[in-house]
Amino acid sequence: MREFLDCREVVENIKVVLFKEREGMVYDYHVADVLKIGYSTLRLAISKNKIPLREVALFCYKRNILLDNFIFKKKNTPDC
Repeated sequence: MREFLDCREVVENIKVVLFKEREGMVYDYHVADVLKIGYSTLRLAISKNKIPLREVALFCYKRNILLDNFIFKKKNTPDC
């Protein structure tokens, strides 16, 4: 079974995508805006390590990004 990334890592993945779209610095409040959640809600999710999955799934869907690659840790061993 694959493991989820930490919420902070998922936020960093979102920042990478937004950086490519905006060509500028991207901060946590930009991520909160694009996920359509409050900044304090995002900070709480990060502190509790609870990924706002519905919002992240919608973010990925709108940008044609595979959710699996976006929130799961990469496999180091091949499937047997």
